[in-house]
Amino acid sequence: MSQKRIACTILLGLLVWSLTETIARAQNAPRYVDAHIHYDERPNFIEDLVRIYRKNKAVACLSAKRGHFDKLKEAASKYPDVIVPFLWIELDESDVLSQIDRAYAAGFRGLKIHSPLKNYDDPSYFPVFARAERYRLIALMHTGISSRPNDKIPSLTGSMARMRPMYLDTLARAFPELILIGTHFGNPWYDEAAETARWNPNLFFDLTGSSLIKKKDELTIFKKYLWWGQTSGQEHMPVGTPHAFEKLVFGTDEDPLELEKLIAQYNRLLDACEVPDSVRRRIFAETMIHILKPGR
Repeated sequence: MSQKRIACTILLGLLVWSLTETIARAQNAPRYVDAHIHYDERPNFIEDLVRIYRKNKAVACLSAKRGHFDKLKEAASKYPDVIVPFLWIELDESDVLSQIDRAYAAGFRGLKIHSPLKNYDDPSYFPVFARAERYRLIALMHTGISSRPNDKIPSLTGSMARMRPMYLDTLARAFPELILIGTHFGNPWYDEAAETARWNPNLFFDLTGSSLIKKKDELTIFKKYLWWGQTSGQEHMPVGTPHAFEKLVFGTDEDPLELEKLIAQYNRLLDACEVPDSVRRRIFAETMIHILKPGR
């Protein structure tokens, strides 16, 4: 075995050990695991993240594009109790598989995926998801509306039409060992996202973005989307089906300075929908702790 491969193996082992030490012991388990936050080059970004997330006993699944690979790797190595590294990949890049290999060798735990040229479930993308499944990497996938620059430059990427939540149903079935997290609960296709998640145990969604702002006066509507396994609907699901809100995980998709505000925003939703404390704990941390557990 080459010295480079030995070094990569050792680093991976150290990162996995550090993460295990952080989230496996109940007394030290985080209260919050942010499944969706992006690296930013602004001054003091990492310092602010570490300070605020430690204060709140939170862990950040921090994603960065390939140009910031080394910076994220360094930050995750320096702050393994706070930062879980994810690599932002482009499905249509010719070297995407080698990028995934590199991320796995460096101890990254997931992939952020956005703006494909084709629908997410196009068979040409299957080798990417097969590689992620093989490495037990989480696939954090943008679904629903997507922002765009205020310019007149033509672009074929970023269309919400390519990133509907229903495409994750194909992927969840084709790759049953791959954990997928759809972002933004498919906004505006909430019913599509919920029904896609309902039958796929390896599919979850976060509720980041504008949804909890535009729906702030009607938060109970989410009980209509996440309807099963509560007071009714069990006859349409297998015995023992978890509470529907367990298909949600916590995420911010914002600057670390907004963490406490976004925790409160999630809690207003869960209060309005009368979600029990045991389910809240899973949404805020326990589901992601289980997903991130080595050897899952």
